[in-house]
Amino acid sequence: MRCVSKTTLHMVDNPYFATLHTPRLLNSSGTNYAAAVEVPQLMLLAQSWSSRAKRLTALQSLKYSGEHGLTKSKHWHANILSEVGNYQVDFVFCNLVCLKHEIRNFGLLLNPLRGEVLDLPTNHLLPTYGKKWYGMGFDSITSTHKIVCISEIDRYKYLIHRHRDILVAYVYTLGARSSSWQEIHSVPQCEFSSKNVSAYGDMHWLIDRDVVGGNYVVGENPNYIISFDFKKDEFVWNPYPNSSQGFVRGSHDMHLLNLGGCLAILSSGHLSVEIWVLRNYEKKEWALDYKIDNKMFFGRSLRSIETCGEWEHGIFLTEKYPIIFYFWDMRYKSMRYINHEKLLPGIFSYYHLPGTRRSQLKLKLSILSYTKSLISSETYGNLVERRVCRKTAKTRTWQIE
Repeated sequence: MRCVSKTTLHMVDNPYFATLHTPRLLNSSGTNYAAAVEVPQLMLLAQSWSSRAKRLTALQSLKYSGEHGLTKSKHWHANILSEVGNYQVDFVFCNLVCLKHEIRNFGLLLNPLRGEVLDLPTNHLLPTYGKKWYGMGFDSITSTHKIVCISEIDRYKYLIHRHRDILVAYVYTLGARSSSWQEIHSVPQCEFSSKNVSAYGDMHWLIDRDVVGGNYVVGENPNYIISFDFKKDEFVWNPYPNSSQGFVRGSHDMHLLNLGGCLAILSSGHLSVEIWVLRNYEKKEWALDYKIDNKMFFGRSLRSIETCGEWEHGIFLTEKYPIIFYFWDMRYKSMRYINHEKLLPGIFSYYHLPGTRRSQLKLKLSILSYTKSLISSETYGNLVERRVCRKTAKTRTWQIE
């Protein structure tokens, strides 16, 4: 539509046009299972580094077919080169990927499909260092997109000034003319994990440990999910499926994913991997939708999951060690796996780090799931300048000092 005429170009690029599409895309009502209108897409996340070279974070959109495996799709390839420290994916919201610096107090909002990188607004009320968790969602009442940031406060402030909480949170409305970080006054005191997902327009986290008296409690893991409601700007506790329904907390691993527009839990145990879906967000109604026998995995077990998500006809999982990509097809109840070495160098190449031998590099690969949307990062602020790689005009690289 952008290529047809200037009229349709301006219409599609108008933020209001994207806002009209977003509520239907996100299943923001939370009551309609499989309401997502966009087919989930795949994105390869590749991170490579060495003691001498700059650190590279690369994103490449993929297409999976059972017979031909993984291939590059027609969409853009994006690179982030950094001098110090790696960037970690903190969340995925539609076609926006948040990259959080592991050392410094800033993050990037990357739109690989449009080739856009936006600096997240800085919150000077938070310490430069310390744990932080970001999330993004859609307020269907005001038709605005928002960012939430949960952060540990300075330990000195907590101990000396006897601050009541160790965790604080702020919310920021993107695109507003006079927006600033607004403090959330009631913040759950618990350790948010990196296992999160966007569903119903809200953000959801698995919880690692509770916090009591400024210290993380060691022992039994909490049996609930923390969600942030962007319509009310407040945190909500969501319980796990009831044990009376047969739910057993995964002894090996647990993850959150978006399945058909709904929040889902992947629970990996000794015998099987179960997928529980929150069919009704308001009534907290869970149902066991799928159960995968561990015998279907390579080595007849699945112990360490890096990422998981939905693809067009099923669920994918990335195993950490060794790096293996699994694709479970819901139609035929079949499993295929791909070794990460088959992605080199056809999908991911090392030439982005010049002057470094492949043997000197460390590599981390995983797959993410995203959905296409009309959201543009340019709507929310000034974009980070990029340079185009000489080898291909479709490869966009950002140099971050």
